[in-house]
Amino acid sequence: MPKVSLEEDNITSTYEAEEDEIIYHALDRHGKKLPHGCLAGSCGSCRIIVLNGESNLRDPGYIETDTIRHLKESYQEKYGEDFLKNKTIRLSCRAKILKNEIKIKPLK
Repeated sequence: MPKVSLEEDNITSTYEAEEDEIIYHALDRHGKKLPHGCLAGSCGSCRIIVLNGESNLRDPGYIETDTIRHLKESYQEKYGEDFLKNKTIRLSCRAKILKNEIKIKPLK
């Protein structure tokens, strides 16, 4: 069974997920609320950084890809080109876990 490890304030908690389940829904089912807005992948409020296990996620779809591109542009304008270097941004309301374990943290 896939697992989602969530890092917040230097504390990591791990939750079970169903195969092909959206990260946001998996955590919500366990009573863990992540930041969110539209839950459709357009607003970017549910942005996360994948710390480990990126290959255990389904590839992003068009809406998620477009929103991530805009988020990256915004962060780079505000914090510089290197801010997100070697970091994977995903949207918890769109990203689906396929297998094994992933480790994430909210991106503020």
